[in-house]
Amino acid sequence: MAYPPPAYGPPPGPPAQPQNAFGLTGMILGIVSIPISCCWPVAGVLSIVGLVFSYLGKKKADSGLATNRGIAIAGLATSVAGLVLSIAFLILALTIPSDFDYNVWLRENS
Repeated sequence: MAYPPPAYGPPPGPPAQPQNAFGLTGMILGIVSIPISCCWPVAGVLSIVGLVFSYLGKKKADSGLATNRGIAIAGLATSVAGLVLSIAFLILALTIPSDFDYNVWLRENS
């Protein structure tokens, strides 16, 4: 009795799941960094981590391992926005004197 020749390669299985975690994580970190940008040290770190995750997610999407290229690009945009706002608040914190009294300033300039 003749048997068929063995199949070549691994047995077929279910298709691989897309690796969308990097792009999604980058977008979430970018979105979170925008409203907390007034707390510039935390928002700056979140923005930079969001940029890294979004960039890695975009690379995975470009190579075909992920299906969320748009989300990764949105993560890049929101992370850049959070970083810019964090830098703006840092500059504001460094330029406003610590003994600034807003009420006195209003009385003198109104």
